[in-house]
Amino acid sequence: MSKNIVITGASSGFGAMTARALADAGHTVYAGMRHPEGPNAAAVADLDAYATEHSVNLHAVAMDVTDQDMVDAAIAQIID
Repeated sequence: MSKNIVITGASSGFGAMTARALADAGHTVYAGMRHPEGPNAAAVADLDAYATEHSVNLHAVAMDVTDQDMVDAAIAQIID
């Protein structure tokens, strides 16, 4: 059964690896990261390329877990 999954800290390291592994397993994954249009733009491009190359549902979403309003907005975007 496919799940919708949100991963935080997914711009690199274990977060990025986990997001890719869960997407490879057939889940829809939302990869939360800070500053996706700034310092993490390369991480977003890598994530998008991976999703295209592997035909998986893997999406970057702007999320800073230290900012509750940003988390709420990210989750609302995902639900929509």
